[in-house]
Amino acid sequence: MSEAQTKTSVFTQNPNSSNEVVLEAKNIVKRFPGVVALDHVSFNVRKGEILALLGENGAGKSTLVKILYGVYVPDEGEIAVEGRRVFITSPLEAIKLGISMVSQVPQIIGSLTVAENIILGLSKYGMISKISRVKEFIREESKRTGIEVDPDIEVWKLSYTQKQLVELLRSVILGAKVIMLDEAITFLPIQEKRRFYEFLRRFVGQGGSAILITHKIPEALEAADRITVLRRGKVVGTVDAKKTTLDQVRKMMFGERSSEITYERLPPSKPTEEVVVDVEDLWVLGAHGEYAVKGVTLEVRAGEVYGIAGVAGNGQLELIQSVIGLRKPVKGSVRVKLNSKPIDVSKVGIGKIRSIGVGYIPDEPLKFGVSMENNIEENLAMLPSITNGIIRWGRIKKLAESLIKDFDIKTPSSKTKVKLLSGGNLMKVLVSRELMVSKKLLVAYNPTRALDEVTAIMVRKRIKEKALNEKLAVLMASEDLDEVLQVSDKIAVMNSGKIVRVFNAQEAKREEIEKLMVM
Repeated sequence: MSEAQTKTSVFTQNPNSSNEVVLEAKNIVKRFPGVVALDHVSFNVRKGEILALLGENGAGKSTLVKILYGVYVPDEGEIAVEGRRVFITSPLEAIKLGISMVSQVPQIIGSLTVAENIILGLSKYGMISKISRVKEFIREESKRTGIEVDPDIEVWKLSYTQKQLVELLRSVILGAKVIMLDEAITFLPIQEKRRFYEFLRRFVGQGGSAILITHKIPEALEAADRITVLRRGKVVGTVDAKKTTLDQVRKMMFGERSSEITYERLPPSKPTEEVVVDVEDLWVLGAHGEYAVKGVTLEVRAGEVYGIAGVAGNGQLELIQSVIGLRKPVKGSVRVKLNSKPIDVSKVGIGKIRSIGVGYIPDEPLKFGVSMENNIEENLAMLPSITNGIIRWGRIKKLAESLIKDFDIKTPSSKTKVKLLSGGNLMKVLVSRELMVSKKLLVAYNPTRALDEVTAIMVRKRIKEKALNEKLAVLMASEDLDEVLQVSDKIAVMNSGKIVRVFNAQEAKREEIEKLMVM
């Protein structure tokens, strides 16, 4: 059973929430070239509550949060904190007003200790605290949450879960009145999420407030007191989380498209005997010189979707990067068979691999996936597998317009710079392009990250269809266990750099996989 279908309530509504408004946005308008991102948006956050902010890709969630945090300035409208109108033109001003944000990617320095990161954050915003007090607070909260964090340990040694806890602790120490979580814990297992929400419940129980931005509607229903839904830059409505249903919220977000959402496991593929990816006794170093991948061996056959489940930071990233040619192994081998004979990936690199029909959806789309300063057409034209050495702009334009229509990419035109798109629509550009160029193999890390439910499920179906109908081999790592369960034929669980068990996906049980992920 998927997390989206889980009925058991693990979070409880806060009885201390009040009608006192701590943060309010009134008639916010934000325009970008050719796009009205926010169209007279109004909403508020009450003292002592968790408010979930939901919406499909391009609905305006990220733009709204960035305005509240001072990254963008609205074209029209106003913001009030505790009834007083304020002008927020930078994150520094937001922090001083008690507004903090925790994003999906931890914003902390790996070479510093946990305590040093927090002290640095305090000094940055003109605040002073003894390091002994900071360390004591970290230890106390570690005990309360059950997430062990040593204040003297370097951040690079922490798990993803621990890093996000450090981010939350920093927000509290900075005196946050409102903490905004922008997809910050989306990919954690349910047991890990429970700890974070217990932390937030204590925070709001003491008079704080939280804004939860997530694509997981069941998560919002369980964790939040109220839910505000955005659609195409406008507020559809705000509902009491305990008095609404999953289907009602989906209809608010997607309208009739909500009927397309299903978490049933997709039909199993019928792999051939041809081994497309052959990984043998692979050892790979991480960013700080430690072994991130430890003796991994696996095979992916033509027509097979091989899913890797695990909490972030357990070696999946380094494994995926080694298979695509971005990271060289210290020991072992990665061979990819695309034509008649296997190719040693470490000897040819990513350029050769990509040119002969391998799609790649990276963990960092902005770094490895798209060029932000180029438009959609140019982001297609830069791939040799699309142009074959000669750029025919008329053909590129038709391809771009086809993908825009097929994936419902919200953009003024195919000549719009990628940096002007929302995070979800940027991801649609990348995913649609990579599915198109994948002829023999698709290598992916969180392929539907930042996509709304309808689009994510459509992408999973497309991946499965290519495996079934075109015998595409797929190696996919994802921290979204729903995704791994829905699309995979085989599931490997990674923990501490090793594959601890491999399941036939049709027989795999969520509870068993989650235990292996966090053991």
